[in-house]
Amino acid sequence: MNLHANVISAGRAAVQAQWSDTSTVTRKQKVGNVKKDVEIYTGITCHLSQSSKPALEQSDTVATTAAVFTVFVDTEVQLLPGDTLVVSHKGQTFTGAAGQPFNGTFSNSVKLEAVKIT
Repeated sequence: MNLHANVISAGRAAVQAQWSDTSTVTRKQKVGNVKKDVEIYTGITCHLSQSSKPALEQSDTVATTAAVFTVFVDTEVQLLPGDTLVVSHKGQTFTGAAGQPFNGTFSNSVKLEAVKIT
């Protein structure tokens, strides 16, 4: 898409004005001789979206459900696959690993994998 910078800025502001979630992003980085979790972003504004409703999967011994979640962040936020995201959404905390990020015009997005809800 070949849009003027003013249009992109206004579109990004309009989309992000509706976001009310926050997130902390940590990434494994080498510190000395040890890999540690390092906070890359703290308290960034984001939007958590449930991409699909939980589908029931059954076997002879267990029934499980798995929902797919997507997190939208500002285009200035650069996420990497494997980053850990802790998202605060309407009184709940969603923790998961970032999948492959998609960098868009108005926001960047990433699927959350192995989501734990508390």
